[in-house]
Amino acid sequence: MDKNNDLSWRSQFIDVLELHDLEDVITYDTHPPKKHVDGTPNPAYSKDKLVLSWIKATASSTIKTLLIPCTTAHEAWDPLERRLSPLSKTYLHTLWDQICTLKRDLDKPVADYLMHTKSLFDSLTIGGIAMSNEEFIEYILDGIRHEYKEFITSLHLRPKLTFDEFLI
Repeated sequence: MDKNNDLSWRSQFIDVLELHDLEDVITYDTHPPKKHVDGTPNPAYSKDKLVLSWIKATASSTIKTLLIPCTTAHEAWDPLERRLSPLSKTYLHTLWDQICTLKRDLDKPVADYLMHTKSLFDSLTIGGIAMSNEEFIEYILDGIRHEYKEFITSLHLRPKLTFDEFLI
């Protein structure tokens, strides 16, 4: 995990936490004791350390240094959310600009270009910024360039096209 893949990492990580009923470990700032008063192991402590180790194990080397002082999963999760969140206004503005100025790299397949554009669009949507399918497809078509002008013309003849229909 690093700044470039934070959204996908976070989504997958939360899914794993939900699957194992561990999402409360990152939600609440608790410091469970290692053992109960009677000396038995504390399952809450074990859960917290398990999630903390998952976070540290999946972090990039540059991010791991931020996590060294963290002793609970919440302590690790909270600063990651604040520092890496791509949902900041600046990041969302950058995504919007990238979509508006799309240009296909002629050395790469069109499929790569389309998947990149869809990734930008999905990130923008996750950030709460709405762009219509029609507007998004227009930007994609503008970036494809002239070698596909017949294809582009045929697409303009179809009203209200979604991205998935566009791919078909």
